[in-house]
Amino acid sequence: MKQYLNKISLVRLIADLSVVAFTYILSIYIVQPDAFTSSFKAKFFLLVMLLFVWLFSGTSNKLYGDHRIKPGFSLEIYKTLKGIVILALTVVVVSYFSNTFLPTNFVLIYTVLLVVCFSTEKYIINRFVLFLRKQGYNLRHVIILGCGGAATQFKELIVNNPHLGYDVIGYFDDQIDDEELGPYLGKMCDVGNFINHNRVNEVIVATPGITISEIEQVTNLVDKAGIRIRIIPDFHFQFYNRYEFKQFGNIPTVSLRKEPLEETHNKFTKRTFDIVFSLLVLVFICSWLVPLIALLIKTGSKGPVLFKQKRLGRDRKEFWCLKFRSMYVNKESDAKMASKGDSRVTPIGRILRKTSLDEFPQFWNVLKGDMSIVGPRPHMTIQNAQYQEIINNYLVRQLIKPGITGWAQVNGYRGEIETEQDIKNRVSYDIWYLENWSFFLDIKIVYLTVWNIFKGEDKAY
Repeated sequence: MKQYLNKISLVRLIADLSVVAFTYILSIYIVQPDAFTSSFKAKFFLLVMLLFVWLFSGTSNKLYGDHRIKPGFSLEIYKTLKGIVILALTVVVVSYFSNTFLPTNFVLIYTVLLVVCFSTEKYIINRFVLFLRKQGYNLRHVIILGCGGAATQFKELIVNNPHLGYDVIGYFDDQIDDEELGPYLGKMCDVGNFINHNRVNEVIVATPGITISEIEQVTNLVDKAGIRIRIIPDFHFQFYNRYEFKQFGNIPTVSLRKEPLEETHNKFTKRTFDIVFSLLVLVFICSWLVPLIALLIKTGSKGPVLFKQKRLGRDRKEFWCLKFRSMYVNKESDAKMASKGDSRVTPIGRILRKTSLDEFPQFWNVLKGDMSIVGPRPHMTIQNAQYQEIINNYLVRQLIKPGITGWAQVNGYRGEIETEQDIKNRVSYDIWYLENWSFFLDIKIVYLTVWNIFKGEDKAY
């Protein structure tokens, strides 16, 4: 039984592949009861393709990695939903090119069944694994070397997340006796004797100020006993959930923040979305909307239809940001933000700003590559100079392309910046977006932006 339990990731993979196959066959029977009497080879080929696609997407998405070091069920479900979207797209593409001719409602039924069955399957497996671990099965027994903040937080992580399957036997330290870490097992010199005579699966080194030579000694000792070792660096909790190890040639480096958009596949995904979305808007909306708004602007006040202003883009490169002109031509455009009741705003401009229609020319900026659909909103040059003096990490938001809408905007920080706290909160949201980007987060922000436009926003003026 223990040998089986050590293969939990394999069990999860087999269960997931079974769900993919089962829901596919069930969907065919629901939509086409006689499905296996016609085009059997084509449908079998599609099933094989779906299994391979799931295997590829699941492994590349690290769905079957070490579940003991993952946050848990919510992240697993999120990754599963991403895989379901890929499966649905695969059904559409493969069935079209292989002339399978599945009914149009097949994709919808298959997707719904996938969501229901996967959620049920993963809930059952996770509850079963948690039950077994509470009974003492499939646990990794660890000892902690050191005593301090890092060791305490590691112990709390283990206690608060029983699904990780760790059991802290106790800890070793030369000086401090801390009951919160569990049983005190002795001094550092006693570690070798203990791991040779007790069942230990991992050794966690959380010793403050440990030197390279001391790490080498501990590693040699633990390696000799054939036990895994993990080292918690001193700075681990100072930059908790932000830092990331990367290999620079053959030199290991530490980045102090995660940047998903530095990964090539994520760049490709975001750029593809930007191009497709902006093209759709330009062709199906701007093609008739621009002439109409241009006519209204021209009849309402003198001046150009479009307003151009230099803004900072990715890596602090300047570009011309486009907007529909919403103000009377004035000399303060580059030095003063619009405020509530601003006399410079034209009557038609007030409507454009309230409905965010003045931003539509920026879809051309997106298509050109200067901007993205979602990202930190670009500020005026004078604002950039002002805010970077107030906030040390202000220019971090320029590490990615600015956007037509952003995470700060859908959380209430759009329009005029009235207080210093407003800009601090806006930058905080922008940096959070940079560190936590995902395709589905972009979709969520676009949805919330549209929702807020119809709902109405107090700061849209």
